[in-house]
Amino acid sequence: MKSSRSVVLTDYSSGPSVVELEVPELRPGEILVQVSAATVCGTDVHIAAGNFPQLATLPLVMGHEGTGIVVATNGRTVDVNGRDLEIGSPIVWAHPWCGHCFSCAIAEEPTICENTAGYGWGPSPQGRLNGTFSEYFIVSPESKVLRVSDRLDPALVSSATCALRTVMHAMTRIPRIRFSDHVVVLGSGPVGLYAAAVAVASGAAGVHMIGGPGERLTITDDWGLATCFDIFSSTHEDRKAEILDRTAGRGADLVIECAGPAAAFNEGLDVLRRGGSYLVLGQAHRESVPVNTTGLKVRQQNVVTSLSAEIVHFHEAMAFLERFATRFGLARMVDTHSFPLDDVAAALGVMKSGEAMKPVILPSNSSSRKGTPS
Repeated sequence: MKSSRSVVLTDYSSGPSVVELEVPELRPGEILVQVSAATVCGTDVHIAAGNFPQLATLPLVMGHEGTGIVVATNGRTVDVNGRDLEIGSPIVWAHPWCGHCFSCAIAEEPTICENTAGYGWGPSPQGRLNGTFSEYFIVSPESKVLRVSDRLDPALVSSATCALRTVMHAMTRIPRIRFSDHVVVLGSGPVGLYAAAVAVASGAAGVHMIGGPGERLTITDDWGLATCFDIFSSTHEDRKAEILDRTAGRGADLVIECAGPAAAFNEGLDVLRRGGSYLVLGQAHRESVPVNTTGLKVRQQNVVTSLSAEIVHFHEAMAFLERFATRFGLARMVDTHSFPLDDVAAALGVMKSGEAMKPVILPSNSSSRKGTPS
């Protein structure tokens, strides 16, 4: 192939458009991938709207979630597990952390690498194919690569390359979930749903979800959640009273915030027991949140944040899908809205409106498959 149809964002006023980009000669260590499926993240909506000008660098090829098959390599022959990378191998890849800055090498926190240019965040110099809303994608030499099972649905795999791997990373930053624990998950987007599924699979005594709208929560009907609150038909006081009642008045052992709005932060603190852990994944706004820091100290509550993931967390995410995708019916997150590249504006639109939980972009498709299984 000599060219790739790719979704490019060059300025915020005109928005993203499909552009024919040259497929360059591979540099040493690069892998050329034909994208099988890419999924839309709320972050993509924010990038297209110009909400992250200090982080996203134009021009860029959009998309950071995706999976695809190996088309060509220049010197990369195995994945991180030592499995062969053959033509046609399905793979996923981590962001290209530099490996030599303070965060990567000394702090051992590559997800806050000081030098990386994350996929889908730009820049894309000379049309470099470093976004997944594209027929073809180039994996950087700095990116660690994982071969995945060809039994897994590519759309579901794509969704896990952001939401689920983020959850897997976050879980390593707190004490393990115990069989006696009660876990509250704030937010019923993909990150929240994956967090709830992981908590259930970990054996928590009770998992409580707070989200909405109600129709989105129906995916959890057969998960065995202790409680499931629709924020549009319940109050904070009602939710708190129910959680306290189910935890002998103590509150949750672990709260996982995956919601995003500023107000969610203090709601989570309010239902967390003394000495409990609070895992913050979703906060994404420009507001300052007032926090009772004295109460936080007196209650000895532990607030932990987490961002993105490394390849080990992709490995855990894929293992989770292989074991639990059927148990939790996770395909329901990606089986309602699929779009070709030309309909990227519609894909971003249904993500923004909440009509779709996780829109799927199929770069090789010529027409939408709305309402059909992926």
